[in-house]
Amino acid sequence: MTKVVKIGGALLENPAKAVNEIRSLARGRTAIVHGGGMQITRMLERTNVPSTFIEGLRVTDESTLAAVCAALLGEVHTALIQALHQQGLPAVGIFGVVRAQKKSGPWGFVGANVRADATSLNAILDRGKMPVIPTLAMGENSLLNVNGDETAAAVAVALECSELLFLTDVEGVKDAAGAVIERSNNPNELLAASFVSGGMIPKLKAVKAAMEGGVGLVRVGRTIFEGAA
Repeated sequence: MTKVVKIGGALLENPAKAVNEIRSLARGRTAIVHGGGMQITRMLERTNVPSTFIEGLRVTDESTLAAVCAALLGEVHTALIQALHQQGLPAVGIFGVVRAQKKSGPWGFVGANVRADATSLNAILDRGKMPVIPTLAMGENSLLNVNGDETAAAVAVALECSELLFLTDVEGVKDAAGAVIERSNNPNELLAASFVSGGMIPKLKAVKAAMEGGVGLVRVGRTIFEGAA
């Protein structure tokens, strides 16, 4: 059994706490996918570059892409790997196993159709190591900023995972009244709901992609998705 754990930028503000969360879930073959949205925004603020989002995805021009690389690889990735090692987890940072195509539309250097190299990842997992993957993809002509949730789904599908777990600072997917939805087997229904917006849109799209790709259980906070999408 293999599982993928995706951890976002808010939790990564405290790498030691993030590792405690990962440790509680990382039993057996586990791959980690990490984002870094908060850290990227902070990096952009230092250079007075505004952050713009369309449908929950960050618009990425050349200046923004440089900040994405600096924040993800230079700050988040290194701090997370160090914290994992300090707590005895066999983490291996791996960059270059995620590929994508440049997304059409107003997003700039943003990737779509994300896919992962299962052969390389399985080689690391087979040695008892824990691959740690940043959400930065190899495109045809440039690096591409890719959504962390979509990346996690692509990794989970490539590895034929039994579970995909989204560690997030939100409690879960909430209904129109603001209550957490405990269980669902239909992300399509939630994607069509008027109360779903912002960053939850790409997250639910990732849930759908993972389930359609054969992942049996997906968890977003306390919300559990099971069954055919």
